[in-house]
Amino acid sequence: MEKLHPRGMVGLGAAIGLLLPAALQAQITITAQDMFNQPGQYYRAYANAGSSVSVDGKIGNAGAGQFWDFTTGPTSVIYRFDYVAASSTPYGADFVTAGSQMAERKTDESSAQDPAWLYFTQNPAQGRLAYGFYDPGFSAGVGSAEPQVLFNPVMNDFPNTIQYGTAWSAATTFTNTITFGDPEDPETSFTVVMRYEYAATAVVDAHGVANSPGTISFGDCLRVNELVRYDISADFGDGEGFQHLETDFVRNYYWLRQGRGIIAQITSQQSSGVPPADNFATASSIVRMFQTNHPDNSGGGGGIQGLRITVNQSGALLNWTPLASLSSYRVEYRTNLVTGTWQQVGTTTGSFLIDYAANKPATPLRFYRVVGMP
Repeated sequence: MEKLHPRGMVGLGAAIGLLLPAALQAQITITAQDMFNQPGQYYRAYANAGSSVSVDGKIGNAGAGQFWDFTTGPTSVIYRFDYVAASSTPYGADFVTAGSQMAERKTDESSAQDPAWLYFTQNPAQGRLAYGFYDPGFSAGVGSAEPQVLFNPVMNDFPNTIQYGTAWSAATTFTNTITFGDPEDPETSFTVVMRYEYAATAVVDAHGVANSPGTISFGDCLRVNELVRYDISADFGDGEGFQHLETDFVRNYYWLRQGRGIIAQITSQQSSGVPPADNFATASSIVRMFQTNHPDNSGGGGGIQGLRITVNQSGALLNWTPLASLSSYRVEYRTNLVTGTWQQVGTTTGSFLIDYAANKPATPLRFYRVVGMP
């Protein structure tokens, strides 16, 4: 994901630097540097025990100017998420071969169960690419499942840049063999190969302010509304191949903040045949971040520095101070700070770019931003 560095903008008509008004600050952009994808990063989060929890009033509404209070909620489970190089993990060999560079280790601090692992790569052009997972608790209570699952194809589950109104989809398929009965006794056990066809559609349908427990505190955020569909089939080994069993749906809500990534997640209870309503009152889980070592990228101190704009009859020259942590930069503009979308002027690995269309009689007033990419 690209990193938006706030906030260098100028109106070319008078070449005067402008900042976004405070009323617009909730319309943030989430990029790779806001998410967790570097070795050594971690966060801890409260969650509920069991598969049913009331979230009445937590989800809120779509649209602008929302407020979400996550300071209260279940604390019976504490998860710790650590981010490490995929090659350093005990189960990473097949995922690394497939292309995974990072792994997320999910540990239940109050449980003796081995951690679960998600394998992924942060691709600077596509966003996050998920390769699969290793989860000792997968399909818990439904026979004995294989803990390792590889996605086919690799799933692009989060895009490069996420803003209010951004929509995307993701899809993959994976199989898993489940053994019922005593696997040591072939007389009383049998295996079934399960196939899961996963398809998700997501949209950032709200923005506002979220307040979180612990040191996370409050800040501008985006809400992602994601609907996941699972088409589940089974091969019983009778020569008939995979037979469709059921179609299930789950709705996830994610709240994203700059420098904090996903600060909260609410997942609906699974629904067979019919998608869960947008504003469900009972969830299977609510997870609320309360501690992290992730750098806070929400302030201006980490942004593009020294942005200067020079205007003449040839257009507008934008130049800035290069940052060692960034590999390239993208210059974007819009003609209205309230409505419309950002349009790309161009990208560069240097520290300047010329907008040749600027300062022409047919070109409206333009406001700029510079997006740094890791």
